Amino acid sequence: MDLLFPNAGVAVSLPLLLLLGLILGTLSGFFGVGGGFLITGGLLVFGVPPVFAVGTGLTLIMGSSIINTLKHRRMGNVDVKLGLLLVCGTIPALFLAQWIIQLLSAAGIVESAIRYIYVVVLAVLGTFIIYDFLRTRRPQANQEGEISTAGLTRRIQSMRIPPHSVPIPGFGTVPTYVSLPVSGIERISVFIPLAAGVATGLFAGLLGAGGGTILMPMLIYIVGVPTTVAIGTDLFQIVITGSMGTLIKSYSNEVDLLMVVIMLVSASAGAQLGTAANRMVDPARIRILFGLTVLSGSIAVGLQQASESFSDADYLSIAANSLLLGFGGLICLVIAGMALNAQMGQRGNQEAEQETRKKDNADS
Repeated sequence: MDLLFPNAGVAVSLPLLLLLGLILGTLSGFFGVGGGFLITGGLLVFGVPPVFAVGTGLTLIMGSSIINTLKHRRMGNVDVKLGLLLVCGTIPALFLAQWIIQLLSAAGIVESAIRYIYVVVLAVLGTFIIYDFLRTRRPQANQEGEISTAGLTRRIQSMRIPPHSVPIPGFGTVPTYVSLPVSGIERISVFIPLAAGVATGLFAGLLGAGGGTILMPMLIYIVGVPTTVAIGTDLFQIVITGSMGTLIKSYSNEVDLLMVVIMLVSASAGAQLGTAANRMVDPARIRILFGLTVLSGSIAVGLQQASESFSDADYLSIAANSLLLGFGGLICLVIAGMALNAQMGQRGNQEAEQETRKKDNADS
């Protein structure tokens, strides 16, 4: 059943949109990345024009992230101070990204540029995360689950970047170093999260991925934020990034609101599963699943681009469609299975503790 979306000028299958929204909500709640790497790639595969895929993706990300941020906030996984610093770099970069897109559009290369950048960035990122997981699982790893870049994160946190203080009217001289107790960081230069915010804003504005696709790994592997806190904080900044990005894209008439509403309905249901599973699964397993998902997105968009570059290659488009939704759905099933297994394990431990107490009481 295809539904016509006049604003985007394309007809898309309604069941596929609902499925994509469900997968998005689950992965967003579990990974804390907004899901832009999936939603924009999925819309591109469905034949939505790249400019509308970016704008619609950002709008959907905003709505989905609000739901997931509230849930992670209740679990204590949101570092508000870090999130606000990130946003200070993200928002100006969004406007810069919009200017770059206008230049690419004028040159007539915006569609191919978006897809090629997607393929390269996601391929590199996914490969590194998988490599990190395998490396930290070796016997010589210092600590189970420790990231391979632990030494780099310590050097980043100890960097002293001038100016070391700035004068602010009404506040006097304010140091440019902050402590982030929620993230377990005693002292760090504010210019580091600001730089991460700039990179996030450029990625979000250019590719419609909410920026979380690269921000969550940056927070973990470069800044040294614990995985669960990185997920919650990432979602927090995505809400603001998505809001600004949505305003910019809406002003440029690059958002299909009907498409957003349809997918947000199913995304809300998926968010319930994703956030619940996040509390129960080992952080290292969260990272490896994220890496595999990102890598599959890179391959899917690459196949779609290849199908448009060669004649009589429609089968590549079908393969891209199947890979994106199929692998995303598979990861959702794995998440559900891991959550169920963890819940059963917790229940078994509780029953064992109760039996032990009963025996102790009987002996006494």
